[in-house]
Amino acid sequence: MIVIRKLILCASLAISPLALADLTIGQSVPTTGIAADTGKALAIGAAMYFSRVNAQGGINGEMINHVVLDDAYDAKRAISNTRTLVEKENALALVSYFGTGTGTELTQTRTLENANIALVGIYSGAQSVRSNPNIFHTRASYAEEVEKTIQLLTTHLGVTRIGIVAQNDGFGQDGVDAVKAALAKRKLQAVGEVRYDKNSGNVAQAAKDMAKLNPEAVLLVAISQPAARFLKQYRELGASSQIYSLSPVQYEEVDKAITRKLAHGLGISQVFPYPNDARLRLIREFQADSAAMVNKGEYPTYALLEGYISARLAVDALRRAGKAPSRESVMKSMQSLGRADLGGFVLDYSNGKRNGSSFVELTMVAPSGGLTR
Repeated sequence: MIVIRKLILCASLAISPLALADLTIGQSVPTTGIAADTGKALAIGAAMYFSRVNAQGGINGEMINHVVLDDAYDAKRAISNTRTLVEKENALALVSYFGTGTGTELTQTRTLENANIALVGIYSGAQSVRSNPNIFHTRASYAEEVEKTIQLLTTHLGVTRIGIVAQNDGFGQDGVDAVKAALAKRKLQAVGEVRYDKNSGNVAQAAKDMAKLNPEAVLLVAISQPAARFLKQYRELGASSQIYSLSPVQYEEVDKAITRKLAHGLGISQVFPYPNDARLRLIREFQADSAAMVNKGEYPTYALLEGYISARLAVDALRRAGKAPSRESVMKSMQSLGRADLGGFVLDYSNGKRNGSSFVELTMVAPSGGLTR
């Protein structure tokens, strides 16, 4: 797993190696609780790129100060953190937040619009979050992930009996809606739909209920830890369904939580390039910057890459904002960014778009614990 060598995790943590930095970029992610591993990875991924920029002299001679606050996967706490980052830390931009609940709360409270600040990247593909004019998305939507997965199951594998397991919140509902729409497009219906509690991550009853149906395939709308628990408990109940999940499931966390034998065969849709595909300049630079952040024999992760990509895009916007940038000038810079090639991975915000990517790739956990594509 990721070794945090430069971070001191607490309620608030500063990630810049410099004591006095000039340009503050803020981030609110869970560094404690059920989603902590992914939240930490997003923060470290962003920190890696900011460290690269600072080592090269910063932006117009000014250094980046990256301030991360723990929201423990609590949307209201994320709002409070955002206000702290804006009002006390004087953040010029925000990067790589976590979760549909947080995105929805930001939209409903107009926190970003009121501060005139850009959020570059959020760990959510929900439609409910995509109407916010201040959020610039770096990942494809859940609807796009679901469509590709359902297309594989129905068109290529001939599967028609599909069940849905989802957490009981906005993220879960968005995923369920996307699955039902993709099935309806093919004149199919889900054979069953079960929910589990987001806060506890207790999936025991969901596993039992779905095991009774034992469909050909189950699509999980879950984050990593509940997904791992479901997979383990479902298999222990003797159910034989093929399991697929959306991109919020990090396969490294699943591999760590349960045996590789149980994780083997889990299908996961991905919304970023494979972190070991060194054909892309983006990935080569990412691998070089992440070398000191992972243990020997382990590899950079999708969550690290997601944070890294958001940071890279934010830095592009800061550079374009000129000397003495403000929140307003950074926001305008993002609005006029257009097509951004980050080294083989392209994000397109032209014509007022906020959804920069539609990239989706299907992967499967191999017997070794790695991924096949």
